[in-house]
Amino acid sequence: MTDLLSRIEPVLRRADAGRPPGWITGALAGAVAGCAGVLACGGLAVLAWLAGTGGTVADALRAGGVGWLLALGSGLDVPGAHVGVVPWGLTAVVLSAAWWGGRWAWSVSGGGPRSIAEIGSAAGAAYAVVATVVALLVSTPTLTVSMPRLVPTAFVLSGSVAAAGAARAGGIDRVWQARLPIDVRSAGHGAIRGLGALGAVASLVLAASLLGHLGQLRQLLSTLHLGVPGGLLLLLGCLLVAPNAVLLTISVLLGPGLVLGVGTSVSLTSVQLGAVPAVPWFAALPQTAPPPALVAVLLALPLCCGVAAGVWAMRAHPVDGYARACLRGALAGALAGVCAGIAMAASGGSLGPGRMAAFGPHLWAVLAAPALLALGGVAGGAATRLAARL
Repeated sequence: MTDLLSRIEPVLRRADAGRPPGWITGALAGAVAGCAGVLACGGLAVLAWLAGTGGTVADALRAGGVGWLLALGSGLDVPGAHVGVVPWGLTAVVLSAAWWGGRWAWSVSGGGPRSIAEIGSAAGAAYAVVATVVALLVSTPTLTVSMPRLVPTAFVLSGSVAAAGAARAGGIDRVWQARLPIDVRSAGHGAIRGLGALGAVASLVLAASLLGHLGQLRQLLSTLHLGVPGGLLLLLGCLLVAPNAVLLTISVLLGPGLVLGVGTSVSLTSVQLGAVPAVPWFAALPQTAPPPALVAVLLALPLCCGVAAGVWAMRAHPVDGYARACLRGALAGALAGVCAGIAMAASGGSLGPGRMAAFGPHLWAVLAAPALLALGGVAGGAATRLAARL
């Protein structure tokens, strides 16, 4: 056996020596992922152009590039306004290519933490180059992209996702997680569950409101005069911005609500509707504020999601003592609230000049998310510790 291993070892060393370094495979993965995202968005824009009227193929391709840049969070400058809304569904789609690219890069290069860093850095740099080229191609005298914002954003987003994919493929992420303090690991475990619960609850509320306003939805769709191809593209577009609709619903559940342009706002206590964009999701907007009993129920939903975060944090790694249980639950709830707040902040901004200069969740909703979910996390942690004593 020893003789056999001594013969195999030089072969394995030569095989490892023949592997390309991580920065080569990472750069290739980043470039391919970026180009794939641009082609996908451009293809969808061309299909929309074929289903509609007006414009040219060049205009459709430019619109696809603009959508891809918005998905990266770059924002666009138009006369009199800065469009900064991030379509989260499209972001998830285009960045999934970077994730799989990172996994492929590690499968080819292998290695340890240093290789992960090389793959992430090279993938982010290549992705940023693709984003820069696309920004230059779609820019016009009336539409520009801020390069100081685009380049670092594209680099960090794509590089971190590619590095995460590579670390996952190599199992290194589990090693890193094991080195984290136990409180951080349990809080992260609970935060993921609490955030998932918050998204699920908001999705159910949104679906229920949409079903309750089917008449408004039919009226909105009838004004669009869509055929079968146009209807399918509209459905796809609604799916790509569905996370934004869920985030807007979360902002309403938190209390402060949202703004859909100057003169249009929705919260749990007041509803002021003006002209809203012709987006099917907005058919779910209520005409009047809900009754006080329903307001109390809706306000309790985010708090219950914070409770779930605290419970899951304690179930992952139980602790002795109510003080530490409450602290762990608070950390889990606060972390879930911070993640939700960041996503809500990025889902709003400006959709253009004039009336649509204000759009998205209210600032107080972004700030209320960590506090409310942390409060629920304290209750969840304490309740779990009490249940363990009974």
